[in-house]
Amino acid sequence: MDSQMTLSNGSAGGTHEKTRPSGEGSLELPTPSSIEAVVQGQEKPADRASAPTLPHHTYPEGGLRGWLTVAGAWLCLVCTFGYTNAYGVYQSYYVQTMLPSSSTSAISWIGSLQLFFLFAMGLPTGRLFDAGYFRHLMIGGMVIMVGSLFAQSAAQHDQYYQVFLSQAVGQGIGGGMLYLPAISIISHYFQKRRALAIGVVQSGSSTGGIVFPILLSNLFVEVGYVWAVRITGFIMLGLLLAANLLASPRLAPKKDHPKPDLRRFFTDPPYITAVLGMVLVWWGLFYPFFYIQLFASSHGLSDNYAFYTIAIINAASMIGRTLPNVFADKTGIMPLLVPSTAVSAILLLILIACTNMAGVTVFCVLFGLFSGAFISLMAPMFAIMSDHVFEIGIRFGFSIFIMAFAGLTGTPITGALVGNSPPYIWYRPCVFAGVCMLGGTGLLTFSWLALGRKQGHLMV
Repeated sequence: MDSQMTLSNGSAGGTHEKTRPSGEGSLELPTPSSIEAVVQGQEKPADRASAPTLPHHTYPEGGLRGWLTVAGAWLCLVCTFGYTNAYGVYQSYYVQTMLPSSSTSAISWIGSLQLFFLFAMGLPTGRLFDAGYFRHLMIGGMVIMVGSLFAQSAAQHDQYYQVFLSQAVGQGIGGGMLYLPAISIISHYFQKRRALAIGVVQSGSSTGGIVFPILLSNLFVEVGYVWAVRITGFIMLGLLLAANLLASPRLAPKKDHPKPDLRRFFTDPPYITAVLGMVLVWWGLFYPFFYIQLFASSHGLSDNYAFYTIAIINAASMIGRTLPNVFADKTGIMPLLVPSTAVSAILLLILIACTNMAGVTVFCVLFGLFSGAFISLMAPMFAIMSDHVFEIGIRFGFSIFIMAFAGLTGTPITGALVGNSPPYIWYRPCVFAGVCMLGGTGLLTFSWLALGRKQGHLMV
């Protein structure tokens, strides 16, 4: 889910250039003069005349300060989305040890709400980022995130509400305050090399998704739950302090800009079908991240192997989240996004038959690759659907907010389908998640065709 936020309200400095032609980088944005040509016939002359003239920004394309900011943003993604990707370890531990009186579905709500806040916080944090509160968000998010981890370590055995408040609410809000600013700050420094910088930052989420599951799984055994969470808190504190020191804004806060006509979004077939498709995809996408470890254990695979399943998915996802942006510059976004989503859906249906170590390993690798590609291409998809640069943030912000509600409910639904105690019923959540993603693929295909008809070609 990493690349998506780059184009949210916080993409300061990236809002004056047109999307680069194929082969040069698909995420570049229009100049004011080209905007008029793109939207000619869709805006009234008076509207164009009244639009404020925005200054042209030059970009250092890195430099010491720029690459230090990339490093700081990378650390933020390790600690936010990367850490959230490790929730499957907690899910398995809570079901089997920590929260025995709570149902599997109820426990899933902890990770679901944490993920929900990570994205839903993009609406308020985007506005604050644009207003120049980058440093306030970074420090505040760090304090809330680390403080919530230490509060989680103090949670008592079988006290669901204590874990829920500290992990779902506290860490979700803290991570949400860090996530969007860390992604958006990259556009202060990069234009031509933005795709490269974004790819580096995106890899932080996969890195965290590899490191934290292994770390937590081993610490649970060696030092117990309390100190495992505390050690994680100390690590987070060090990483986020470094992120605050490394990352810094370059451009002044944005002032006036034209307000898009929100009503037009709901009558735009490519956009509205894409949003609906993403909701269906989001319902099924996170099922393996939450349940693959429990799935492996319940099929008789060793606990030592099961510990590494989430790390395998995230290791493969690191490749899936970085490579597609390179090829998408030439092939277009949709020709890669739609097949990646379809393959991910089929893999979820096939998971039913993956009952041995070889099968689970192959699933983890392939699902990590293709779901990672889907996540990395999501934000560029909404960018190419925007008629002009001033509506990219609002289009993407609205879609992410809606998708957050699907993420909030999807894993509890699959948890209820799994069952509350052994023997778990695995075919039901696999079918639910796979069918949801297939339905989403169908809507995304319709969106692709409608967008191709609108732009005159399918390489979009």
